[in-house]
Amino acid sequence: MTTTDDVAQKVWRYMNFARFVWLLQHKQLWMSRIDLLGEPWELTLAGEQLNRAIRMHPITPVGEAPREDAVSRAGRIVKDWRRRTFVSCWSASDHESHALWRIYCRSAEGVALQTTMGRLRQSIGGLPVHRVTYCEPGSLGETPTLTQLATQKRLMFAYEQEVRVLLKARDEDHLAVPAQDIIGQGLEWDPEATLENIWVHPDADFSFMQAVVGVVEHYASALKSKVPWSAMQASPPF
Repeated sequence: MTTTDDVAQKVWRYMNFARFVWLLQHKQLWMSRIDLLGEPWELTLAGEQLNRAIRMHPITPVGEAPREDAVSRAGRIVKDWRRRTFVSCWSASDHESHALWRIYCRSAEGVALQTTMGRLRQSIGGLPVHRVTYCEPGSLGETPTLTQLATQKRLMFAYEQEVRVLLKARDEDHLAVPAQDIIGQGLEWDPEATLENIWVHPDADFSFMQAVVGVVEHYASALKSKVPWSAMQASPPF
């Protein structure tokens, strides 16, 4: 169920300038393959969840050739799920994050896209948006679905307050290119109708601000008045 507070919740996506220009040029939201995000525990079957999958594995009837063992089967399914699952990661917060500026914009030449949960949902053609749950891998005893595994992260990432747009590719989506060769997918997306602000990195200089404004005027002119400096750039009174 979507609440009024949830619809109004601010969400942020931090990125470097090259990715920002790509987004405006192509008018697409990049969906990254989940196993290429840099966190090896993404979409992992572990702990009690893995033990449960092993216990539920069917026994090979007497006289039949040995079937795939439980651990091999679980590993094969998880690897396949990873190659077919794509996400766009945002942070749900009422304000900017100093940590996320530093992590996702390795230099001062970065921006933070800001919209609301409601606008994000409206912009992605019916794809689901999930809040990420932070827990020990495999700590939930039930057999997980792909969606549950794709929206769980380890506790040390809880500061991200992440929400994810989730795309699960079908078999036919991978016929032309082997699944292992697809690093991500572009999702048709209208930044002018979706974004509320494009915040400029707090450590950027004025020439970078001019560059961001120029690119926005060229590719998304409706947003040219919505390019403020990061609130972190403000100076104390003394």
